[in-house]
Amino acid sequence: MLKKLSAVIAVATLMVACNKNRVEVIENVKIQIHSHDDKAKKVKDGDIITFSVKIFNDKDSLLQESPASAPARAMIQPAGASGFKGSFEDGLRLLSLGDSATIFVPVDSLAKGAQQLPPFIKRGTDLKYAVKLIKTQSRADFDKDMAAQAQKDKALAEERKAKNPQLIADYISKTGKTFKTTASGLYYSIETEGTGANPKNGDVCKCLYTGKFLDGKVFDQSKQPIDMPIGQMIPGFNEALTLLKKGGKGTFIIPPQIGYGDAGQGPIPANSVLVFDLEALDFKPAGK
Repeated sequence: MLKKLSAVIAVATLMVACNKNRVEVIENVKIQIHSHDDKAKKVKDGDIITFSVKIFNDKDSLLQESPASAPARAMIQPAGASGFKGSFEDGLRLLSLGDSATIFVPVDSLAKGAQQLPPFIKRGTDLKYAVKLIKTQSRADFDKDMAAQAQKDKALAEERKAKNPQLIADYISKTGKTFKTTASGLYYSIETEGTGANPKNGDVCKCLYTGKFLDGKVFDQSKQPIDMPIGQMIPGFNEALTLLKKGGKGTFIIPPQIGYGDAGQGPIPANSVLVFDLEALDFKPAGK
């Protein structure tokens, strides 16, 4: 009798596990639930949710991923508010706190009216959004948290600004390179002089670059040569390009007043000093 009961329990457990990972359609959403707690807090319209997400195509190639340090956020909206039934946003409505799931969204619905799609996204297939719900809160609680975080960020930015001169001096000392300073406050060290004339504002530079902080952490990097129109980037970067000739290489230290200032941008905190290793492969006049 005990053996039979154990077998029944084992089968029941297996069935629950299978059901959790079964692809099903719930409220017009094609979804695969990986983990769910019926007792967990359910989201409701107007809530602000924080979640991690990875987006895959039909070949399971990773297209995009939210960084661990900056998870995604969204407001829960009424079903269909995003423009079509079965959208990613509609899928988020089905989740509870701590849930993990994959939401399948038809490419045809997302790309309606688009003339052309990237080669790695095919019509007639689904994009797969692998999500985990980390936090859910009311709009009032979210606004309260954001205000507190803004105050904290402001204090950190002021502290960072006060330390920058010494941090720059320490960085230069460690590099062993000789840096000069322009009137704007840009520090530069030319490693390879290059040939020809220096470019001017409006010219387009084909270059390679690595952007990092003073501690060496990389925040941006060109994977291949990229065209950069001089005059359309942050002031320090624009000026740095004008100091390079064709084939030239250099390291540039950009203080916040000619960088992103006290606002910051994306992964760059307010009042950050930026370091760019730049190589100018070629220049061409604007419009050519």
